[in-house]
This record gives sequence, structure tokens and C-alpha cells, in this order.
Amino acid sequence: MKETFIDSLKALKSQKRIGIRESAMNLDKRTKTLEKRISEFLGRTQFEGFTKNDLFIKRLIGKPWGQDIATLSNMAEGYLNISAKQDPRDQSLKHLHRIVELACHPRVNPYKKNLLNVRSYGYQGYYLEHLNIVLGCYRLAGGIEHSDLHQSVSAHLSKISLEESNAHARLMPHVKMRWAADQAAIINSLWLYDQASGESLHSEVSARWQEYMFNHCRHASGLFQTEVMNCKRYSKQPRGCSLVYLIHYCSSFAPVLAKEQWILFKEHMHSRVLGLWGFREYLKGYKAGMTPDSGPIIVGQGVAASGLALKTAASIEDEAVFQKLYNSSRPVLALAESVRRVPGINMVSAVATDLLSTSIQFAAITRESRASREVDSF
Repeated sequence: MKETFIDSLKALKSQKRIGIRESAMNLDKRTKTLEKRISEFLGRTQFEGFTKNDLFIKRLIGKPWGQDIATLSNMAEGYLNISAKQDPRDQSLKHLHRIVELACHPRVNPYKKNLLNVRSYGYQGYYLEHLNIVLGCYRLAGGIEHSDLHQSVSAHLSKISLEESNAHARLMPHVKMRWAADQAAIINSLWLYDQASGESLHSEVSARWQEYMFNHCRHASGLFQTEVMNCKRYSKQPRGCSLVYLIHYCSSFAPVLAKEQWILFKEHMHSRVLGLWGFREYLKGYKAGMTPDSGPIIVGQGVAASGLALKTAASIEDEAVFQKLYNSSRPVLALAESVRRVPGINMVSAVATDLLSTSIQFAAITRESRASREVDSF
């Protein structure tokens, strides 16, 4: 009986290891597909900004709506993940160097000129948060250039955060609205800077922000509200695309807070539509439509909330949710990929196959793939 029990345990352990290896192989295959698309984009000799073929949003409104710098930020996270398991890291570092160049490019930066000629960064918190993430990823992967730029951007983000009583930096000039998720991204970028520099620039900003969120921005569900200036009807509501964004970035500098919000998020926002696992954009009972941030909302389930949650599940190390989201997304992505170059239909498929979606998947899968290898080696 004892031998049978031990044999059963060994069999279960073996099956688990096989499952992990199969999962890792699937993720590696998907990573190669995504990385090929991204490296082709980075390898372009001429860059005049992101085109409508690069970003779905440009087909709708003719401008990138900040998705250009967010795309580059996600690419940088993905290559940092790859660099952690590469030896040597030259190839990832080469791509990260190019991502820094594009993030600073006048067709991407809001100043429309060389950043070295910018006297004041002003209130461009949204652009600067993602630029700073790009710089942090580049330096943590071994990059030795741009340290002065990294220091000056980080110092500026800290300053414009701490000068506000609510610890939320202004995100754009002449725009009052401030999303809590963006401040989490700012603090994450400062945390990355501290990891590269040995400083502790993020600490005071993080403490002030967390205090404000806990005291002033808790919904009855326990989840954090979306926007802190109460500029929108939905401001005091938790939103899926905002929360997964916030939780992902908090996982670096405030892991306890991130896990608490993740548990509440799964409890209140989990959704199944036509058998597909995902997350709601709004809480049940709250009626609102899609926005440029949410993407399409299907029977309450948000495309952005569910897609971004893949990256959040990886960063929070929730392998079970990651696998459910990934398995649900595979048939949808396969269909989108199959009609990607079909005129007329490709307008719809671009939501799931443009460079923003590609870079988010890339950041998520490379993070989870690294974790799968670590579990397997253990």
C-alpha cells in the first residue's frame, strides 16, 4: 500500500512536470511568433511614427492616443523578461536600445523634437511614465547609455507626483483627469530606476499614493476607483482595464497591495462569455459603454480588461488564471491571425493583432514563460 501511494505521488509529479513542459513549449512557440513581428517592426530602417497598420486606434481616430509609447513600453518589458533568461543578452539589449530610440523619437514624444533640446518636461506624465519604463528595462538588461536622461525623467516624475495633494501627477497639459493606474505606472517606473541606480526615489511617492488610495479611493467592493479627480461619470467606479493595469504595476513596488486587489478583482470582475474566461469592464449593475481604453465590451466582458489581465496574472504569479485566460484567447487569436491580411475583415481582427496587442501578449507570455522554467528547474 505504501509503495502504491508513493508511486501515485511520483506519477502525479511526473504528470505535472510534463504539463509544465508542454505549457512552456506552447508559450515558446507563441513568443517566437510575437517576437518575429516585433523585431520586424524594430528593424525598419525608416521610422516616421506608427502607422494605421501598426495601431488599430489610428484607423478609428487618426492618431495614436498614447498607444505608441504604451506599445514600446510593453515591448521593453518583454525583452527585459527575455534578457533575464538569455546568456549573453546582446540580442535583447540591441532591441531595447532601438526601443529607447523610438520612444525618444519626435514622432512619438509630445515635444516633437529631440529630448536633449527640451528645457522642461512639463505635465506629460503619461508619456514620461512609459518612457521611464523603457529606460528602466534597458538599463536593467545591461544598457549603459541614457543614464542622465533616466535620472532627469525620474526626478521630474517624482516632483510632479509629490507636488499634488492626492499624489497623482498630471498626465497631460490642460487635461484634469488622472487615472490611478497611471500613477501606479509612474511609481513602477521609479522603482525600476531605483533598481538600476541603487537609489530609493520611489519610496516617498509610493507611500503617499498608497495612503491616498486607501483613505479616499476605495469603492464599496474594496476595489480602487478608476479616476481620482471625479471628472467622469465612471470615475468612482472600478474598471477592468484600469485595475489590471494598476495591479500589474503595483506587483513590483507594492506586492501585498497588488495581491489584495487581485483577489478582489477576481471575485467581482470574473466573467465567462460563450465559455471564454475573462473579466468584466464594469461591475455588474453598472451600465456604461465602451471607451478607447476598454476596447469592445461583449456581454459585459471587456476585451482590454481580459487581454491586459493575461500580463497581470503573469506578474502576480497566478498560473491558474493565466492558463485559463491564455487557453480562452488562443482560438480567438488564431481566428484573428487567419484573417489578418483579408481586406475588410482585417479591420476587426486588428484589435487582436496590432502592435499594441502583440506587445502586451509578448510582455505577458515572456513573463509567464520565465516563471514556468523556474518551476520546472525547481
